[in-house]
Amino acid sequence: MVKNSTLLILVLFLFFIVNALSVSAEDDKCVQLFNTNCAECHELDRGCELLGQSKQEWEELFEFMEGMGADIDQQPLLIDCLNKPDEGVKASCKK
Repeated sequence: MVKNSTLLILVLFLFFIVNALSVSAEDDKCVQLFNTNCAECHELDRGCELLGQSKQEWEELFEFMEGMGADIDQQPLLIDCLNKPDEGVKASCKK
């Protein structure tokens, strides 16, 4: 019985660790996308001012920027990152 309980606790612990690492990796991806895509053409402050806009607003803005010559990598993920910014993206704005 003790052996099964210990195994269950270990499995749950590993599940939470793996989940935490995957969330962290996604956060890092958002920060990387934000920093590289936005800073390619302008200061990050311009993007920081718009954090939290709707997905439609970001899509329209990206369409405009592409018309001006911008090449935006991984747009769907970047739009998600900017629509609901995580702490990593917000921290990039405070620098």
